[in-house]
Amino acid sequence: MVDLTTREALKKLVDELSQGLCITSFHDRTGFELQMLRTNRLVEAEGLEDFLCSPVEMIGIPTISLPSFIKEQVDETTFNKAFFDALYELPFSIQLDVAGDEPGEKWDNSRGIADLNDGKAQHQAEVVNLNTGIFLELKGGIEAWFINEGMALNHQEITLDALNAMTHWKQAPSSRALPTMRILSSLYGLMRFDPNRRYKNGDPNDFLIAASALPVAHALFTDRKFANLLSDKRIGLDKFLDCTVVSGFEEMAQYLEEQVQ
Repeated sequence: MVDLTTREALKKLVDELSQGLCITSFHDRTGFELQMLRTNRLVEAEGLEDFLCSPVEMIGIPTISLPSFIKEQVDETTFNKAFFDALYELPFSIQLDVAGDEPGEKWDNSRGIADLNDGKAQHQAEVVNLNTGIFLELKGGIEAWFINEGMALNHQEITLDALNAMTHWKQAPSSRALPTMRILSSLYGLMRFDPNRRYKNGDPNDFLIAASALPVAHALFTDRKFANLLSDKRIGLDKFLDCTVVSGFEEMAQYLEEQVQ
């Protein structure tokens, strides 16, 4: 998005609708859900606060080293507290400014798509059923979390994690436990299993948005292709989610009109 007028309009809309909050990253959610899985806290109800954070938590708090002449005038702890408070009050749109000023390409929906389709084609015969596809994607997602954290992989424990999660979902289809991992592994697993489906530009980003928004949002606006994928009865996302998936501009307008009546 390079048009300045459009960017400014989007920033205003984001700040108005976000009310100073944003949905925490899928990586942080995966870590939290993995902890709940390993401590067997799958029946605990999660509140909205478990999914939301402030923009500063998404961006990260920079570390500032004060020069000695400032330390002589200002207590460093007091300065750091004031600095954090100022960052905490930043609007959500500050992330758009940071991303807009980042050097290099801003967005590439085609990144990784060819590799996903190549890998899918090479290993299609191994995915004998949907559960196998979901298991492989769930296990791979957990492994990716450990890799991103710089932690050693214990394949036996990770395999057990994936089996325990899928067993819980099988025994309690309406359980809201581990929603981020469940949504991502279900969508990717369905793609892996269905030989007629191919990844399209933007699919990975759509999957992440769905995994972040569906557990907490009242409605998700998207295109019909993705809406059809989300509503596929084979993965049964509607069994544990209350979010309404709305596709098509007319349907979106109708939904919004109904909300204000």
